Amino acid sequence: MTHYDLHVHTSLSIGENSVEDVAKMAKRLELSGIGIVRYYPVTENLPKIEGIDLISSIMLKAAKPDELNAMAEKARSKAEILMVHGGDYDVNRAACENPLIDVLCHPELGRKDSGLDHICVRAAHDNNVAIEINFREVLESYKRNRIYVLSAMKKNIELCKKYETKIVSSSSAVTVWGMRSGRELAALTHLLGLELGKSIETSSTIPEQIIRENREKMAGKRLEGVSVE
Repeated sequence: MTHYDLHVHTSLSIGENSVEDVAKMAKRLELSGIGIVRYYPVTENLPKIEGIDLISSIMLKAAKPDELNAMAEKARSKAEILMVHGGDYDVNRAACENPLIDVLCHPELGRKDSGLDHICVRAAHDNNVAIEINFREVLESYKRNRIYVLSAMKKNIELCKKYETKIVSSSSAVTVWGMRSGRELAALTHLLGLELGKSIETSSTIPEQIIRENREKMAGKRLEGVSVE
């Protein structure tokens, strides 16, 4: 089974390690591919490294919905994965309502609630936007704050289950030591209430499908849901 982590930081963004070092660790963890996150705007291309699929994940960090939507229009054609830095409710909702977005990251960031409600999650389903369960948010939290984070993630998983909204599990690692295998990432969603088979999909078939469909669109092989062989 293939496993992916769509949200990994390197020295190209806020991470400590080079792309090469992160790729080496990904191979050790038996990941099929990793999303190398860079913040918009992005100019340079990623290197090619044998034995690991390096995916161009572009992160949009906007202060308000209008700014987010404008950035998404400009960045979409350049991104294999288009992500939104979540946390602010209005930005979270705008991300869920925008079909150009692939993944809303850590919607609970910096909050004491989940950052989402039924309106957001239903919109995410309708617009094919995945909600991220972010391992680093748990790893770097402690005491009462960890309780808030876990409670928020659990609520978001429940909402996603209700509206059949896609979930992806990611490490959001900023060092090679923060990276995790696909099964470890999936295990967190299982502990928070997702059925085992569905939890494995959050680091395997769901990210794989997002990558494949976006690459087909970028290559001109997919238009309005129709795949051209």
